[in-house]
Amino acid sequence: MKMLDRLIEKYAGFGMSVIEATIIFIVGWYAVKIILHILSKMMRRSQIDAIIENFVISILNIGLKIIVIITVIAQLGVPTTSLVAVLTTAGAAIALGLQDSMKGIASGITILFSKPFIKGDIIEIDGYVGTVQEIQLLYTIVMTFDNKMVVIPNNDLVSSSFVNYSHEDIRRVTMTVELHPDSDVQKFKSALMKVIDQHPYALKEPAPVVKIGEYKERSVSMQIWVWSKNEYFYDLNDDLWVAVRDIFKEQNIKIPSQQIDVHIQQNDIKS
Repeated sequence: MKMLDRLIEKYAGFGMSVIEATIIFIVGWYAVKIILHILSKMMRRSQIDAIIENFVISILNIGLKIIVIITVIAQLGVPTTSLVAVLTTAGAAIALGLQDSMKGIASGITILFSKPFIKGDIIEIDGYVGTVQEIQLLYTIVMTFDNKMVVIPNNDLVSSSFVNYSHEDIRRVTMTVELHPDSDVQKFKSALMKVIDQHPYALKEPAPVVKIGEYKERSVSMQIWVWSKNEYFYDLNDDLWVAVRDIFKEQNIKIPSQQIDVHIQQNDIKS
């Protein structure tokens, strides 16, 4: 009879532990959802990038749920010391195996927080020039102007130099035009400045510049600097090259030719 009482007491206690563990599980699971929902709202109000938000929420979701599960197991009377040790060891092993990926994720978070470029910016890196299509945690996707998708590891973007052509509101069109030495430089300059002054995309400030850059042996090098708003840069660049071609035709300017002088020396051969 005493043994029966002990069994009843034992299983009654275990039953209470199961009930308590179930309550902890339900309340804990629901609490995790509430915490993540509140945190997600706070991050959106802070205008944190959606990629960072999803990453943080995912990590916290896993971490908090593991804590809930360990608490439930402990409530059932199962020793959790060994379990925590196993999870810690497994986590360390996974982190070591994913070391490169973790570096990439850290680089991605750095880019998303510091914002050296954003989606839609035109950047240049490793000879590739294109528009940023997407910034992920491990990679940044750039679409080149000839419609090639370039996937760049974020590690490379953080550890190397790149050019962001969209960072500033205005950008300078820089051109070098070679004139024949006999050309009327002042006439060419006046004609081109007239085109620039009348062009809707050419800014008055900073003032455009058309000047002699260098006198060469067989040409005169003209430097042309014209500023425009970033979105009109390529249109202005194209229009100015068309204008240069038209001025060459109108003023009958010759294109400098590369000349190679070959001297043949004939030696008398005595027989």
